[in-house]
Amino acid sequence: MIVHLRHHDIDPVAWDQRLEACSNASWYGLSSTLEAAAPGGWDALVDETTGEQMPLFWRRKYGVSYLYQPFMIQHSGPYSLVDATAAAARFLRALPMHFRYADINLLASGITGIAHLRTEQRTNHVLQLNRSADTLRSGYSTNHRRSLRRAAGADVTVERDVSGQRVLEVIEGSEQFIRWRVDAAARATMRRLVQATEADGTGWGRMVTSNGEPVAIAWFVRSHERIIFLKGIGTARGRELRAMHLLIDDVIAEHASSGTAFDLAGGNDPQLARFYSGFGAEPVVYLRTLMNRLPPLIRLIKS
Repeated sequence: MIVHLRHHDIDPVAWDQRLEACSNASWYGLSSTLEAAAPGGWDALVDETTGEQMPLFWRRKYGVSYLYQPFMIQHSGPYSLVDATAAAARFLRALPMHFRYADINLLASGITGIAHLRTEQRTNHVLQLNRSADTLRSGYSTNHRRSLRRAAGADVTVERDVSGQRVLEVIEGSEQFIRWRVDAAARATMRRLVQATEADGTGWGRMVTSNGEPVAIAWFVRSHERIIFLKGIGTARGRELRAMHLLIDDVIAEHASSGTAFDLAGGNDPQLARFYSGFGAEPVVYLRTLMNRLPPLIRLIKS
């Protein structure tokens, strides 16, 4: 039976033990990740019989409790033993009624037959690093191989083991990040996630510089035999130099033949999808899930 646990009733040790038994366990589902993303602001649905579970990131606005997806947390599971889609349907039906609205991402391929629910497909891209660097590079697109030759001929340097503070400084100070209009709450979430993963050793930064100036930078997390490209950015000069091509290629080359999955954590935008697929990454579908149980008049406004 699925039960709703308030945040203060969740045992993080038991949570992580159940997670590790799930077939789709990931960094996104660790109690430390959930706490960094939303300190004290997550509950959970747990089926202790099956060991399946799902975090619930919640907020209140105008007296209404709702579920949301924190910045840089790609999905909320559910974490299951076998069939994530079947588990997602079960957990959605078990959502407490006081959550009147939800806009969350779930590991599922299709959910039907639930009142007030609609879904939209989202696409991630994943590259299996189970071959040599040369073999993986042979799978790059012609344009990507051309871009890497261009980057190799430029005056650029790849720097490994870049600190979280340096990564945050460059990302938050970039014109691209400013143009995205990331709000203060999302910025704070990003800082906590970077700092928490740096502190526990799962996170690491990488940067490409030109004449000593950063032109591409990124933060990665390694967990559960997977490397997640958590957040990265390239400058205008970096785009000219194809610096992000070089940065990602460097990660691929370093971890080639490791059996690790390289999770590029995105690809909904067609241009970004082409960029990621150019490295040979394959699309993986998950669902944006919207549930609207607000009163009829408000439902029309919010839908």
